[in-house]
Amino acid sequence: MLTRSEDAALLLGRVLIAALFLPSGYSKLMNFSAFAASLTAKGMPYPTIITGVLVAAEFLGPLALIIGLWPRWTALALIGFTAAMLWLTYGPSMTGLVFRPRQNVEFFQNLAIIGGLLMYFACGPGVWSRTRLR
Repeated sequence: MLTRSEDAALLLGRVLIAALFLPSGYSKLMNFSAFAASLTAKGMPYPTIITGVLVAAEFLGPLALIIGLWPRWTALALIGFTAAMLWLTYGPSMTGLVFRPRQNVEFFQNLAIIGGLLMYFACGPGVWSRTRLR
């Protein structure tokens, strides 16, 4: 049983993580074709389908995160999105990034986001969520 302050911390953590994803998800949703074109330029197969999945994860995932719906599925979707974007950004050269931490702050920030989402996966949304109100 969590205390009231722990439930408040879980709610605040959910809102802060969602605040990271939601603006860029909305931007990608409004510029869907440009995002699909950038994936096409990177040589991705089926760029429109992949764009749809990524945009859905980045826009709908934070909304589910704020509300506290399907906590494990939401966490897994956002972890998958973050991992996919890491792969699209850095490609197979990710292994060399671990040994140059000062030169790749964004890479380690994304790993920290994945860590926070894994904690959400393990702890759940807390009492102040749609899942707990049912």
